[in-house]
Amino acid sequence: KLDNVVDDEVLKLAKNEIIRALDLEEHEIKDTIINDLLENGRQSLSKYEDEFAPDVYKTSINENDGKLMKSLKKYFEQQWKIKYGSSNQWFISFLEEYKDAVNYDSVLKRTAEYGNKYLKDCPILSIILQLLFEGIDDKFFDDTNAFNDLWCAITNNGLKSIENFSDNKKRSVLLQALREYYRPKLFELLEKSKITDKDNLCELALDNVAEYGWSQGLQAVEKRIIKKYFKILIENIPVSSDTSGKSVQPKVEASKSVNDQSGVIGQRTQISWKFSGIEKPRVAWFFNGQPLPINDRFEVTETNDGTSTLSIRQAALADQGVYTARATNAFGEAEAKTTLNIACIKPVINADLNAALQA
Repeated sequence: KLDNVVDDEVLKLAKNEIIRALDLEEHEIKDTIINDLLENGRQSLSKYEDEFAPDVYKTSINENDGKLMKSLKKYFEQQWKIKYGSSNQWFISFLEEYKDAVNYDSVLKRTAEYGNKYLKDCPILSIILQLLFEGIDDKFFDDTNAFNDLWCAITNNGLKSIENFSDNKKRSVLLQALREYYRPKLFELLEKSKITDKDNLCELALDNVAEYGWSQGLQAVEKRIIKKYFKILIENIPVSSDTSGKSVQPKVEASKSVNDQSGVIGQRTQISWKFSGIEKPRVAWFFNGQPLPINDRFEVTETNDGTSTLSIRQAALADQGVYTARATNAFGEAEAKTTLNIACIKPVINADLNAALQA
């Protein structure tokens, strides 16, 4: 109880900072405005423009490093730890570890701006996904809706939906978060299906579902469940209609992923492809199906927008062939191919040879 009192006091202090930042101490609908802010973030202020002095409203709605945003970020950061981390010490440890990550402030700022809009029905899982995959920015929520595709993929198919997630520490954290997502849904489903927790069946099912998703995870415990009850269980799996997860895989940012290109013998030639996707893809280059050696003649450069460029110095006839750029991230891979043709330069006579010989 003492811990709860302390936690409530911490959130109350953070809430009071927001009230002072907006000069709302004596406002008649103070509670309405604040409750809306804490649920829907700063963007909800637009509904209350007439309730503020113009200068206060303009400053609060526009300044990303002003008093209001700083106060909101402080409140939500405390909320993450208290509301979601009070019974999950591993989550608090994760937040502390990621506090200096390049995207920590971005995720916190997004929450301060939009409140619970992007936290879905499992804030812990949403926060962890946003922090683990640095490539997730605002466009993944609004422009492409890719975060929703990621959410559908991982909450339907479990950790296995992330094929190339080789970082064991990150896998462990994400598995913990998936357990938090699946636990209430799975246990309610087991209860409705009249399946009892015999010999730790519920926890075993939870481990499998978090790792392999609903269908494959439950099949792993099928032999321990009465047949008619298992049938009820499978029929009531809460799977989303969109389970492909394709849009979270790397994507070639071009109308076609195959093209032809020409170069000139002895000159520098460049081939470029741009890729996008949640988590910045790693790009490897291949020549006629074989890994391309990087040396003095072949150089690969990459830019922050996902463009990978292969530069060939002093192109030779032997450089003709098919060049493949293969982009890989945790969710899969994509390829783009260029067929390079090398042209020879015909000799050009720049002087009158007869005149030169006679001279």
